[in-house]
Amino acid sequence: MARVYRRQRLLRLVSMSKVAIVGAGLVGATTAHTLALRGSCEEIVLLDVDRDKAQAQAADVAAAATLDRGVRVYSGSYAQVKGAGVVVLAAGLRQKGGLSRAELISSNTLIYREAIPQVLEAAPGAVLLVATQPVDSMTEYVYRLLEGRDVSRVLGVGTVLETMQLRAAVAAHLGVSPEHVNGYVVGEEGDSALVVWSNLNVAGLPITEFAAQRGVPWTARDQSAITDRVQRSNRRVVEGKGAISYGVGAAIARVVEAILYGANVVLTVSSRNAEFGVALSLPCIVGASGVVETLDLPYSREERFKLEVLCNSLRNTLEHI
Repeated sequence: MARVYRRQRLLRLVSMSKVAIVGAGLVGATTAHTLALRGSCEEIVLLDVDRDKAQAQAADVAAAATLDRGVRVYSGSYAQVKGAGVVVLAAGLRQKGGLSRAELISSNTLIYREAIPQVLEAAPGAVLLVATQPVDSMTEYVYRLLEGRDVSRVLGVGTVLETMQLRAAVAAHLGVSPEHVNGYVVGEEGDSALVVWSNLNVAGLPITEFAAQRGVPWTARDQSAITDRVQRSNRRVVEGKGAISYGVGAAIARVVEAILYGANVVLTVSSRNAEFGVALSLPCIVGASGVVETLDLPYSREERFKLEVLCNSLRNTLEHI
């Protein structure tokens, strides 16, 4: 059965089963490695201002790919972006000590201002997937750079990783597989992430009812502990090893596959929302053209208030950029 599913996935690959990754740092290289080992596409090109680094990363990933999937991996210039169905934007600085959020955004927007026009010239029909920190603010910035182009083709990796972490944490607490946990983390990635507890369910049951049937305690303290774990998970990884790479690489690969396969799966990606007037992470149907549709979850009054506060903060952050 798994072999049949694998074949069906490969048959659904669009003709442009090529992925370009702008930025050959830790996130870009890890994403390339993940895509190559999963056999997500046929071709991966890595770009970086440091061409030697991009070449070395590509050679390393290509060596790993030959052991299994045989994906073609190489480095190049913007001219090699031509034909890419998805362009992952992973260039830029990452948040680290001594660098304020405003400084981080200001520095990374300068990089995008130079990179995006070249990407659009080489691959005007590609879906642009933002992975540079802070993802939601940088996704909004790309929208502004496009000036009226098809914005459905712009999305950020958003809170896909946080949503995966939420489902895994709830599942572990209840002693069930994560595939039975249906819940979302929305808003903004990282410490500001909002867990939508009001509509989380397990196998179709509210979490309190499922826990009761299983005979597993579920208290406000348990909920708070999982919320804290989800919000601070990435920070703890950064504090321990300096950067997060494997988790975000897997999340990016999941979004890339949804686009290349035209899967129309629901993922909490970052995209421009007309109601909130800014790019933020919400459950969206992701398919071949990028964001097909944004879903409107039934939030509690408290959750809706927190979401609006977050959107105000996101808008204010970009006002002076």
